[in-house]
Amino acid sequence: MFQESILKNLSASFDAERTKFTKKDVAFIAGKDSFKGKMLGFLTFDYYRREKLIREGNLVYGYAYRAWTNEVTYTKPYPIWVLFSPAKEFVENPSLYGDVLRALQAIEKPKHRHAKIYHLYTMLNAELSEPKYVLIPEPYAQGHLVYLSMVYLRPSHLANLCLGVNPFLIAPNVSKEILLLPSKYWTEEFKKEYFNL
Repeated sequence: MFQESILKNLSASFDAERTKFTKKDVAFIAGKDSFKGKMLGFLTFDYYRREKLIREGNLVYGYAYRAWTNEVTYTKPYPIWVLFSPAKEFVENPSLYGDVLRALQAIEKPKHRHAKIYHLYTMLNAELSEPKYVLIPEPYAQGHLVYLSMVYLRPSHLANLCLGVNPFLIAPNVSKEILLLPSKYWTEEFKKEYFNL
């Protein structure tokens, strides 16, 4: 199981690397290193804030619980849905995400359109919903501060996604987008834990 020390080591390693980033490195993490990548999301504000998010963001454990694509070759970016929290208890014990996810999966479609629950249900279940920093209501979040977001995973960043704990860059004061940290920047210790080597 992922431990706090593994994330701290990954974060320290990434912080050291990003001080030496070239424009090419930032373009790679931002997904702007190809024509198709440059076109994905170029009409959104978050697209233009990615570089700042990469340079200033904090690394957190997030919990990828769903992915969707109708492609069999996995060559194009595809969405994954993620629970994440800036709270220290999720760094110390990422298995807390499992408790939150179980509570969320128990939500049934509301018979009456109670606005908050209906919106949350839609964000959780709609095939192509694009939630960004949707705050999970406290009863479902077990009293913790937990958010739901969708991220586009680029196969060049991580060829073999494992649902569950993954490292993400967040900077809520910069952007409502979160980014998966490409495996190229993972420590060997994190890779070993992630792929159960």
